[in-house]
Amino acid sequence: MRPNGFGGAHFRPPSAQPALAYPRQDSSAEQAGPDLLSPPGSAGPQLPVQNGWHASGSNSTARALGPPQFGAPRLPAGHLAGDLNNLSLNGGPAQSSSYYSQAPIGGGEYVPKSSKQQQTAAPPPPRQAGAPGQAPVQPRAGLGGRGPPAFGKPALGQSQVAPRPPGPGRPASPASPNKYASIPMPASPSPTTSGRPATSSQQQAAQMPLPPSQGRTLAPPSFSRPPPPTSGLNRPVSQMHQAPSSKIDPTQVPRPSAKGDAPEEYRTSGNQYPNPPTTQARFVVRDTGNANPRFMRCTLSMVPYSSDLLKQSAMPLAVVVQPFALLDPADDPTQTVDFGESGPIRCTQCKAYMNPHMHFVDRGRKFKCCFCGTSNATPVDYICNTGVDGRRHDANDRAELCRGSVDFVASKEYMVRPPMPFVHFFLIDVSYNAVTSGALQATCSGVARVLNDLQGNGSVQIGIATFDTSVHFYTLSASQSQAHMLVMPDIEDVYSLSSASVVVPLQDSHHLASSLLESIPKMFSQTQHADACVGAAVQASIDTLKEGLGGKLHVFMSSLPKLGLHGLTPRHAGPATDNQQKQMVLLPAHKGYQQMAEDAAEHQVSIDLFVVTRSQSVELASLAQLCEPTAGQLYHYCPFVSPSDDDQLYNDLRWNVQQPQGLEAVARMRCSSGLVVDRYLGSFHRRTATDIDLPAINADQSIAVQLRHDDKLDKEAFLQFVVLYTTTQGERRIRVHNLALPTTQLLGQVFKGADLDTQTNLSARRVCRDIPGGTLASCQDQLLRQCINQLFSYRKNCTTAPSSGQLILPEALKLLPFYSLGLSKSPCLRLATMPDVRVVWMHRFLSLSLSKTLPLLVPRLLPLHRMLQQQQQHSGSEPVQLPPSLSLSSEKLQEDGIYLAENGYDGYIYFAQQVNPQLVRALLGVDALEAYAHAPGMPLMLPVLDNPLSQALHAILDAVRQHRCAFMSIRVLKRGDPAEILFYNCLVEDKNPAGMSYIEFLCAVHRQIQSMFKALYES
Repeated sequence: MRPNGFGGAHFRPPSAQPALAYPRQDSSAEQAGPDLLSPPGSAGPQLPVQNGWHASGSNSTARALGPPQFGAPRLPAGHLAGDLNNLSLNGGPAQSSSYYSQAPIGGGEYVPKSSKQQQTAAPPPPRQAGAPGQAPVQPRAGLGGRGPPAFGKPALGQSQVAPRPPGPGRPASPASPNKYASIPMPASPSPTTSGRPATSSQQQAAQMPLPPSQGRTLAPPSFSRPPPPTSGLNRPVSQMHQAPSSKIDPTQVPRPSAKGDAPEEYRTSGNQYPNPPTTQARFVVRDTGNANPRFMRCTLSMVPYSSDLLKQSAMPLAVVVQPFALLDPADDPTQTVDFGESGPIRCTQCKAYMNPHMHFVDRGRKFKCCFCGTSNATPVDYICNTGVDGRRHDANDRAELCRGSVDFVASKEYMVRPPMPFVHFFLIDVSYNAVTSGALQATCSGVARVLNDLQGNGSVQIGIATFDTSVHFYTLSASQSQAHMLVMPDIEDVYSLSSASVVVPLQDSHHLASSLLESIPKMFSQTQHADACVGAAVQASIDTLKEGLGGKLHVFMSSLPKLGLHGLTPRHAGPATDNQQKQMVLLPAHKGYQQMAEDAAEHQVSIDLFVVTRSQSVELASLAQLCEPTAGQLYHYCPFVSPSDDDQLYNDLRWNVQQPQGLEAVARMRCSSGLVVDRYLGSFHRRTATDIDLPAINADQSIAVQLRHDDKLDKEAFLQFVVLYTTTQGERRIRVHNLALPTTQLLGQVFKGADLDTQTNLSARRVCRDIPGGTLASCQDQLLRQCINQLFSYRKNCTTAPSSGQLILPEALKLLPFYSLGLSKSPCLRLATMPDVRVVWMHRFLSLSLSKTLPLLVPRLLPLHRMLQQQQQHSGSEPVQLPPSLSLSSEKLQEDGIYLAENGYDGYIYFAQQVNPQLVRALLGVDALEAYAHAPGMPLMLPVLDNPLSQALHAILDAVRQHRCAFMSIRVLKRGDPAEILFYNCLVEDKNPAGMSYIEFLCAVHRQIQSMFKALYES
């Protein structure tokens, strides 16, 4: 379970680079001006020196992969209809389907060929239900035969104790013809409809277990564990009686569907404001005045004109911004605009930057601000005649007047000091756990290999320190023949060292740094220090960087920080036992690490935490506080198994230092009249009420901005997100993303413009904020209630009276129940998740990019055995074509199949029990699955064999990694493996200990909506 690794496919090849390339950035400066904001100035990300992800060791070679396919196929437009009366909710066998007409009748509603209408059902009496649980198994992955390179043997100078320096201490709209999906639902039993209790036989039938449905060839394993208490999402099902004859056809329920591979072209404006493509689609963007949807998306493409209308919709109004998102190579690049010493043109009242939505009047001598309505005088050298439509004649020649996203070169007024150099400080754990697990060797090897990949164009600086029971700094002055160690024994009253002796230019001391990193594993190979002073080491490193201008601090740790400053003691490290149990263990043990991080953020220090440990809990609930205020990344490798995990660690580190990013950034969202910012959600630091501070921000990070009405809106709503930042080349830039959205007074139009991907991302952030100190049941109920309220509002206000036996889903929200179920089954809300793993997922969702959110909730399931057959029939030079994902249900599994389940972070190859032995031999090198064993605690590793099938399999895995833009280590699982639960957890449509099945969830939502209508009519 760990965050994204490096995927070189993020970058286009050098020949495809636009003229305005993303500069390799190197420095940083301090914020200045009324509202300081800025990212890297460029057309798109620039290719790093090396491309692809890499594996070390003698049995594997580095692969350079081409540009990725950005996202999965887009959902097709149109209607969805089907009979959902073909699967027994109480375990009855599947029956033949009754089909429905495909012609839309009035308002887009689908009606059955049969005119029979089902009766409205009242909610039945509650019954108790439970789901069996299972023991938690932590997901791990790895590639076989990969190990770190051998190091040389350098000499190290004499160590000495570092001297302590002196010094002090908004009524319902008429029904509109909207497209929607109508799902016929089973009628409730007549005893319940009439208000009488169900008979004992009905109750018994309702509690029958679900048998395998027809056509199922592989049943999931059974897990023995006491069933958890019914609560959260389980509660609606357990409170409603299920008729013994209720049947639903599972093939007719809405699921993400595939589209052709040809990229569709999306123009950001001028198309009557259509909804942007889904984040999982492949599309090409033409920037025609609004920001690329990869940069900026709103939950509602049609904004309600009043707060009352927004409240009636039960949907959130928010924007998710990913300022430095990677673009498709065919997208219009982000252009850089330089106004010289005068700086970019802004509104004198609200300080909004010039954009395509400013309206020029008086022959171009004045412009009216689209945000506040102020009339501003146009600078003399910027005046240009306008046409009858008020558009300037030179608008197409000026990026700031025709592009939704631009980079402005910042003038001196945005700087109070020179931009900071790019500093990387590596803090490495050398305690007993780090040495014996192989984490120390893997860390030193990875750091040594990324030294040549650091951005900065010669001005990058580095520093290295280690820690166990004390802190060790190393001087790397170019005048020295070898590195010298400075020991800081006081781990309670921490003091700083002079940054001049510890942080040095890389180009001058590269040889010393490489030699030191080779020596460190040998120096501490015999250590017996089991504990580590993480808090003291981090504080001392922050103090050292504060003496300079800040930088990035990369912390590698393997032990619980028991010693010294902010020492921690182990708390309950097991999974939760009750959904109603408050998650107090997810609250920080004390405020020390939060205060430390805020101090670091004030001095432009960003902290990345790499937790590399075998099994023990390291109290991430406290340590993760180091990353959030400093906009750092959290990586988790547990259990870490070397050498299979060495490649994942290296690729994560390499992408961390090589990806496009900005330093010492300040960001702000501006809204036009009628809208105001309610709050920000993400990883950042707040010093003022209007701005957010980000010591570092990279291509994978995003920020959610919740909005609210303070007045009624005009015809359009305008949004502008601005980031002032320093590039890694030491230049100040102002990246501006603009978005103009139409407003509406019709509730049906609001639902038509709903962006489900953005709403799902926002929901994940909200849930992560509520988990610590709350209960999992309350968070699950929150997700269910949000889904029900939106669908109830749509059915109540936007549809003609349909059959009461239908679940009506708006076209834009037809996958809302599916994604809600996936989120409720994620490790964040799963009962059996270990606390540290839950913290990692919470931190991941907090700043996760839009394109990576849905795969985590709804993984992809690929039939490898079919893909291998197709690969053999094609030439090896042809690119791999990934098929659509299978339904995430065990009904789709065959006893002789091989499947890949992946979510963009972890991948699992599952061998069913009756796989062809020849196929097993070609892929695993053994005659039978039973012979493919592994040592205790070691995962099964996928070998690289010299045969066509093995090569075809690795080509498929490379295509998946390229599509996900991530390294994504792979773990092999087989039937009977104790860890096969990791694979079955990906099948979110099945009922499992984490929650109900997809069919059950749809029925629960439908019955809750019926109950709300009944309560409405009775009141």
